[in-house]
Amino acid sequence: MSVMREELHHLVDRLPEEKVAPLLRLVRDQLDEQPAGRDLPFIGMLEAEPDFAERYEEILRSEDNHSS
Repeated sequence: MSVMREELHHLVDRLPEEKVAPLLRLVRDQLDEQPAGRDLPFIGMLEAEPDFAERYEEILRSEDNHSS
């Protein structure tokens, strides 16, 4: 392995986790490789009564009580 590759490995290992994904995309772009999976944020949707937003604390408390 070349000195430059060793240095690159060392620097990548030192990166904080949140910096890894953008760097991984950059390297994949250079190789024209497609990612194995899609790294998308979770987005949830649901239907509820109009006062749902006003009652969210009450609903969360009741869910916490059910999980115990």
